[in-house]
Amino acid sequence: MGAGAWDHDAGRAALPRSRMRTGRSAMRRAGMRRLLTLLGMMAGAAGCDVTEVSPGSGHKTLVALATVVLTIDPAEPSRIDTRAVVVVSEAYQQALTEVPGAAVRITGGSGHSLPLVEEEDPLGACTVLPEDLYGEDRPFGMVGSCHTATVASAVFAPGEALTLAVTTPDGSVLEGTSRMPDAFVPQGFSVENGRCRVEPGTGYRFTWAPVDGAWAHVGEAEIAGLSPGLWSSSDPLYLPVTVLGRGRDVTEMVFPRDFLLELLSDVDNVELHRTLDAGLPGDARAEVTIAALDRNWANWIREGRLNINGETVVPSVFGDGTGMFGTAVRWKVEVESRAAEGAGDVPLCGPGVAG
Repeated sequence: MGAGAWDHDAGRAALPRSRMRTGRSAMRRAGMRRLLTLLGMMAGAAGCDVTEVSPGSGHKTLVALATVVLTIDPAEPSRIDTRAVVVVSEAYQQALTEVPGAAVRITGGSGHSLPLVEEEDPLGACTVLPEDLYGEDRPFGMVGSCHTATVASAVFAPGEALTLAVTTPDGSVLEGTSRMPDAFVPQGFSVENGRCRVEPGTGYRFTWAPVDGAWAHVGEAEIAGLSPGLWSSSDPLYLPVTVLGRGRDVTEMVFPRDFLLELLSDVDNVELHRTLDAGLPGDARAEVTIAALDRNWANWIREGRLNINGETVVPSVFGDGTGMFGTAVRWKVEVESRAAEGAGDVPLCGPGVAG
């Protein structure tokens, strides 16, 4: 982020060095974090009294974890895709089980309603890796029943108030409300068919106007085309960054410099950090996504009241259980690091940021 954007009041926390790995194992963990931020799939166990009861209390508890994400085309902000994911679980003695057959619906203040469909094979749609949830020595299977809806249009509008309703076959009901952040796209930005260029060895400063309703911002990048000396895995390098507690104050991120937090504590990737801190190397390419999160989502990933697998979070789903109902507005772009290849080539994103 810009020089003044990394104050510790942002609530950032680097992952322990032991969790920063190279190769496929690291990418599997990175893929888990990608689902966390993009789809909000944080499964856990909770007590009946969300402020006092711990996961090991012996009570069976219904848990719903729900997100709605609007993806805006930065070149045509009127083009918006809608993605909703809800995972319904029953938590008991630190273990989670599915709750099949639930009816799940999200309704907007405009009256538009979006029913979600239960996935027969949820592993690719909702489920995160068990070892990341419980530790490598405690493998678990499914963590919940997965319900999704994907629509290539704006079912809901940025800034709209949404209501979640989950009804299980035994008549249990969970409800939550969320107001989506307003729309935002980068300013002073050139993009064509979702792509833009930067000069090799330079970064780019994404800037936007303050976003009403934003309580946190998440940036993600998947970088491919790095030399084997920098990144030996055949998978792209995944870099996430989360800034909490600053809401509207966050109006810029420098790519890739501001996405390097996890690399700071990794002694095996000193050269990778040094290179990316100066800018995106030549012939590398990256998918960059930046999202504004609502209050519910921000409170779920910051310190709060409810203990779930060692994390303390603030719930926003109530009724016959607990959980989170978060919303986000995001945009994404493919960034290529190379010189122009002639007239009509992909445009420069904008003025580069030198290392």
